Amino acid sequence: MSQLDQNLVQMFLREIDTRLTSGILPVHDGHLKHISDSEAVLDCLLLLKKQGLISGDVVTKGAAAAPCRMTNIRLTYLGIRSLRS
Repeated sequence: MSQLDQNLVQMFLREIDTRLTSGILPVHDGHLKHISDSEAVLDCLLLLKKQGLISGDVVTKGAAAAPCRMTNIRLTYLGIRSLRS
């Protein structure tokens, strides 16, 4: 990933951590739309989930089961370590 992408990843992880620490549950992709446009948010969250930095439930729709949103987002141990380093 480029440096810009790493900065974006850190922004997502910080925002998720802030929401969880504040007791805002469940954290969903709508809470993160101010970081980037809505389509990029979902794509980034799916990438973070694939990398093992976050966990959460992907809500799909349609016959093709296209992801439309993500909810119950939590930091994994790896995500917490990445955020703290």
